[in-house]
Amino acid sequence: MSVAEDLKAHGITIPVGKYQGHAKSQRPDPDPELTATGPGTLCGEYLRRYWQPVCMTSEIPDDRPLRLRIMSEDLVAFKDKSGAYGLLAANCSHRNTSLEFGIIEDNGIRCCYHGWLYDIDGTILEAPGEPDGTKIPERVKHGAYPVLEFKGLLFAYMGPAGEQPEFPVYDIHEQPNDEMVPYSITYPCNWLQVMENTVDPIHTVFLHTRITEVQFANSWGAMPVVKQYTPDNHIVTTSTYRWGDYVWLRAQDVCMPNHARIGAFLYEAEEPRYFWRSALTKWTVPRDDTECMIISWRHYGPDIDPDNLGKPEEVGKEKVDFIGQTMFRDYIERQIEPGDYEAQVSQGLTNVHAAENLGQTDVGVATLRKRLREQVRGLADGSQEPTRPPKYGDKHYGYVQDTVFPIPPRSSDEKEDEALRGEISDAAMDIILEADSLPTAEERTARIKERFQKLHEDPRFSA
Repeated sequence: MSVAEDLKAHGITIPVGKYQGHAKSQRPDPDPELTATGPGTLCGEYLRRYWQPVCMTSEIPDDRPLRLRIMSEDLVAFKDKSGAYGLLAANCSHRNTSLEFGIIEDNGIRCCYHGWLYDIDGTILEAPGEPDGTKIPERVKHGAYPVLEFKGLLFAYMGPAGEQPEFPVYDIHEQPNDEMVPYSITYPCNWLQVMENTVDPIHTVFLHTRITEVQFANSWGAMPVVKQYTPDNHIVTTSTYRWGDYVWLRAQDVCMPNHARIGAFLYEAEEPRYFWRSALTKWTVPRDDTECMIISWRHYGPDIDPDNLGKPEEVGKEKVDFIGQTMFRDYIERQIEPGDYEAQVSQGLTNVHAAENLGQTDVGVATLRKRLREQVRGLADGSQEPTRPPKYGDKHYGYVQDTVFPIPPRSSDEKEDEALRGEISDAAMDIILEADSLPTAEERTARIKERFQKLHEDPRFSA
């Protein structure tokens, strides 16, 4: 009896032609236009036109430099004895010894090998082994980038010296009663697949709620109506949920190219709340093409976490106070209850877009890639400058927010309720965008809250 006949006799049949493993075994290459970020690459040059956080200032010792790798460049960050921060190319301009072993001095960092002393702007202050009158300090300029410290993060501008933009301060960076705690988490994969998580709100229904355990709140398990808005250099993704007699409207805000803001997530949508702002303010920064970091502030205070569910003491280097964000869990636990980290890193070192099959729920991912591609190509061919956020008064405005409206369903028809939620999203975004014309963040917030509190009285939304 043949093997096939023996299997058939035992009621086992193997369908012919249905298994496509061999046909799918050869995967396409990644998309370098959006995933390659080293010096001279299209996306790398684009990202370098913006201020990028490179580390937490708490990571930099008082008496030693900190070695970094940002967008495939090896760098050292340090604070000299005068208190000034510097960010220099890692290899000494003399004989390429790494300045990670440099000695911190009053006005710079000195190479351990031959004693060359560098100021924070790359100026060679001393070349002590050379004869008096040496022209080396005039002839050689070491690679250096301008940096600034802001609320515990060190930011660098790594683009062309003559094109440095103003550092943008947003209203959500200076909220009243808001404690901002810095943290940084490493992801061993390409920056884009981590960045895209913010514009994919449908994953929260399944990954964080329905598939395993409820990781944040039960109301995350409701299927939202998702809409996209693109004011100026923002991609605003709204998710509008039905939860009993309430409509919960979340707005996630991506400021191009890699700055994202996430709203409150540790509460149930079971009572009215109006225009709560950011619980996370984060950047996704490439270290190279197969490793990146989220560097961020976690926000705490009565206006974002009134029940004190957050744990700021658990936030810092490679740690944050909610599940599924790092590799530092037991592997079996990660398999049983995976989180964002597992979903993003397991896509591979660099996710292959050509092997995906995007659906209607992936509109945010498609929008982000399209906007990035337009910006990258526009910069490369000279047809478009990198987009900058508009400024109102002394700040820029963000669109991240959470609101729970007391608006019950108009009927039991699910499609009608979906249409209602879409109309609520449009009306709320109109209110927010109209308030952009106000000169101060305080006036804008007050106007939005006032109109949001009356939205349930609008005849379009009342039962």
